[in-house]
Amino acid sequence: MQALKTREFPPIRGIISDLDGVAYRGDTAIPSSVRAFRTWHEQGMPYAFVTNNSTKSAAQFAAKLTGIGIPAEPEQVFNTISAATALLARRWPQGTPVFAIGEQPLLAAIEAAGYDLNAADPEVVVLGFDSTLDYAKLRTAIRAALAGATIIATNPDVLTPVHDGYDPCVGVLTAAVIAAVPSVTPTVVGKPHPFLIEQALEYLGTAKHETIMIGDQLATDIAAGNAAGLRSILLASDVPFNLATDVIPHRVISTLLDLLDAAPGSAVPPS
Repeated sequence: MQALKTREFPPIRGIISDLDGVAYRGDTAIPSSVRAFRTWHEQGMPYAFVTNNSTKSAAQFAAKLTGIGIPAEPEQVFNTISAATALLARRWPQGTPVFAIGEQPLLAAIEAAGYDLNAADPEVVVLGFDSTLDYAKLRTAIRAALAGATIIATNPDVLTPVHDGYDPCVGVLTAAVIAAVPSVTPTVVGKPHPFLIEQALEYLGTAKHETIMIGDQLATDIAAGNAAGLRSILLASDVPFNLATDVIPHRVISTLLDLLDAAPGSAVPPS
């Protein structure tokens, strides 16, 4: 395995990366990122992906990456579906009534974990991204919160990048529940909390000081990388709320190609 080097930091021997906004945008691959990951794969550089997206399983994400030219296996992908079900397993017994807003992969995983998604009085509400979100689902979530249900949010993102801009994300839904029930304090399992990063780091088997976290959002990706003790690299983008945070990355790049060595043993200049 060939390590990447910087002038200011130790060699990079492991890479953890966000997906949407870094590897691709919506359904469109980012060509420079595809080239970078293919180069790392050829060099034997271990990498893993972390995403707050709960709309696909790890296998589906791996298939999407492979489809755009980035070699990936399901075990390299860590998302908030596994994080949410892990939290449920730690705190509630199987059979606990749960109401979930989300796409089918999230619902299927919760049900497969042994929780009752059909009960009338849920003890737990899981908030995930749902492209068919409607008033009835929001009403059920808010009524459960009013009755004392625990609220779990897969992630705090208010916007998610798509091919032609940004769409509202789970943070908007969570904000609606909080607006209706100010006493509720949702538990967030995705970034900026470091849980997904720690899972990916364990998979890579690399030391923290030799591993980087790459993302395009300061408040989630970079904050999570910093919280996990990694060097965090911000891929510059037009994310509109990046300027409204005091989270500081270790480096800002314009393309993942900035991280590639120009030649074996050469240094990558810091920004």
